[in-house]
Amino acid sequence: MGLAIMPIVMMVLVMGIDWAAEGKARKARGDAAGALEAFGEAARENPRAAWLHDEMGFLLAVLRRPEEAIGQFEEAVRLVPRLGVGHYHLGVARWLKQEREAAIASLGRAVEVEPGNGEYRYRMAGMLYETGQLERAAKEAEMGTRLEPRRAEAWNQLGMIEQARNRNMGARKAYERAVALRPLENDYRNNLGLMLVETGDAARGIAEFEQILKRAPGDRSARINIAFALLQKGDYDAALERLRGLAKEFPDVGVVRYNLGLALKQKDELAEAKKEFREALRLQPDMAEAYYTLGITAWQEGEFEETIAAMRSAVEQRAEYGPAHYMLGTALKQKGDLEGAVKALEEAIRLDPTTPGPFNTLAQVRQQQGDAGAARELFAKAAEVKKKLEADQVRRLSTMGAGGAAMPSRR
Repeated sequence: MGLAIMPIVMMVLVMGIDWAAEGKARKARGDAAGALEAFGEAARENPRAAWLHDEMGFLLAVLRRPEEAIGQFEEAVRLVPRLGVGHYHLGVARWLKQEREAAIASLGRAVEVEPGNGEYRYRMAGMLYETGQLERAAKEAEMGTRLEPRRAEAWNQLGMIEQARNRNMGARKAYERAVALRPLENDYRNNLGLMLVETGDAARGIAEFEQILKRAPGDRSARINIAFALLQKGDYDAALERLRGLAKEFPDVGVVRYNLGLALKQKDELAEAKKEFREALRLQPDMAEAYYTLGITAWQEGEFEETIAAMRSAVEQRAEYGPAHYMLGTALKQKGDLEGAVKALEEAIRLDPTTPGPFNTLAQVRQQQGDAGAARELFAKAAEVKKKLEADQVRRLSTMGAGGAAMPSRR
């Protein structure tokens, strides 16, 4: 009896596509649209997978579809409220849409969920810095450098924040760390040079700028900043020579014209100085320092109306500009506008209660208004502030300079 030969039936199992894996593969190849399509299929199969919504949001942002991206990030953090990366991406997307308050709130949530993530701290510090929240920005930046002590851009960011807080020694130390970590980064070295100049070490600042010029002889910022350092050193002839050359080479740079005006002012060429300040303002109308110095120069020439106009423009550009409020009050007093003078001088005192001048001038105004009691109190306060100021004079004199403008690097 022969063996029956049974036919072999081939069973073919048709497997479904693993869309999540396909999405990752397409993303790795740089195919954003294809990856988005694949992740979309995966999300339809598993709609509660928060990470898929986060991935789709990221790809939508890459494809410049911000509204849809935000929607996906919001869904991701709704599904998993403690998804740090989802909050981070949502914050960045909102920031790019200029929704600053909401962006900071989202980044804050990311930091709360993952307090040890240096990238989140770095981005949060940047947002706070850009919105003027300097105290909070400093805390985030300091934490970021602790978490990632070898991240040069984090140290540079901390330096910029400390500089904005008028903590120049702190800024200097931070920039030194940034340069030590990345010595060939000219922007970081430029920032360090500026802080060296501001903290009384102009010679070393110039040396830093010269190092930049060895590698990049045409670096405009370094060349301008050497002239700025010479101004701070009080070497006005050398500064003037350099600035005149720079003004010919870069006639449209407001900082150059402003510093040229300063050098001319120091040489008592007041009419020429005012021309340069006006040109600086034509080129850069938001330069509060140029309005202020133009007003001071006009005051020296007895042009009180121009002083008042210039100081008003200065405080319009920078509301917290205490010296400009003080000078505005002084000029208004000279003009006889006592009420206007009181308002400006009180604002100067509010912004900087450590300077005796506004107290004295306001006391004089109160005398003119017939308020002898208020005048006595103000004169006494001025004497108290002056005594305290004189005790700190050695430190202050060590950092005084000509007050020029530099070309900082914002990176």
